[in-house]
Amino acid sequence: MAKLYPPPPPPPPRHLRTPAKPSSTAAVITLVFGILGFCVPILAIAAIICGHISLSDTTKTPGGRPGRGMALGGLTLGYLGLIVWGICIMVMVVSSKKSAAESASLFPVRQEPIPAFPALPEFTTLEPSGVRVGQVRLQGSGPGGGMTLRVYLPAGESPAKGSLPCVLTAPAGSNLLQGNGVEPLDEDAYHDESLPYAEAGMVVVLYSIDGETGEEEEETENVEAMSRAYEEFRAAQAGVVNGRNALEFALARLPMVDRGRIYSAGHSSAGTLSLLLAAHENRLKGCIAYAPCGDVSHFHERLLSESGLSLYFKDIRSFLKRSSPVTHLASLDLPVFLFQSKDDTVARYAEAQAFYQKAKQVASERALPKSDLTFKVVPEGGHYDSMIEAGIPAAIDWIKEH
Repeated sequence: MAKLYPPPPPPPPRHLRTPAKPSSTAAVITLVFGILGFCVPILAIAAIICGHISLSDTTKTPGGRPGRGMALGGLTLGYLGLIVWGICIMVMVVSSKKSAAESASLFPVRQEPIPAFPALPEFTTLEPSGVRVGQVRLQGSGPGGGMTLRVYLPAGESPAKGSLPCVLTAPAGSNLLQGNGVEPLDEDAYHDESLPYAEAGMVVVLYSIDGETGEEEEETENVEAMSRAYEEFRAAQAGVVNGRNALEFALARLPMVDRGRIYSAGHSSAGTLSLLLAAHENRLKGCIAYAPCGDVSHFHERLLSESGLSLYFKDIRSFLKRSSPVTHLASLDLPVFLFQSKDDTVARYAEAQAFYQKAKQVASERALPKSDLTFKVVPEGGHYDSMIEAGIPAAIDWIKEH
């Protein structure tokens, strides 16, 4: 027979019931702050503080108090938010230091004063092209103050203001430890690397590089003379000051130059300078470098291994790194035209290819347009003839496209 149980007692009257304990206010605030802490870092800290207060409140209250779950959730979110913000801040600090290091590696060109520029020289006509050419020498002091400038103007009547592109170039043939001069403008003057641009309708400014040594000093390898030339070259910041002054001269004295179409160009050591100038000078439209040396430290690797080198060449290790275009690829954010012959025995194709790949990688990381980096390669022609026969014509076409 089934057992009979008495019915359960009725609930107590409403006024005698024990009211439900409200959730901890700190727990609610903790959860809200924990969620918002991913947007505002200070709220993540507030969530952590409120979370510990809430846990203490729910634990110490007799019989417990609702909200412990919210407090734990908000506290966890607060710590996670703080970790996320910490990682973000670390990334920003590292990026900032990297950017500062890249900026510090650049030469302080702006610290060097701009010299006074003379009026335009008398121009003579080169036959049969009809190109006009004139040459001046600055009379200032300090780096770039006594440099020589040769100007080529296209044939024909005086062009309208701001109507012509301009190419800034320097003489090649340096060992990258000293500069190079511009020879006197006479019947034996060398024009082959400048004249084609002018014949194509462009203004050309050929500029000298501080730190030239005489032919006799080069032949006898006079170390003291080379040391003096190096100091002048170093003071001119590997020729970047000379290039900057050539640009300022073009802007100040050549009204026909289109300020938005000024290019740097150069062959071999002057190609190295062209890349350096482009990394330092954002007023340029583009850069042309034929068979340049991308890593000057690597080029002088054997020299750097010699003992006693610093006695004659001050700070040479840091200077060679600073004067290497590969050091400044992150600052090279304008269109670049590289040219190389595969049979070049002076500037090796493998090294040019490596520099191009590194430049391409940096450009990709910075999301620069692929069209901003052109690498023109020819199978033969050597170090010089390839530039004259194929390089300059290709570069002129590249300038016209830009």
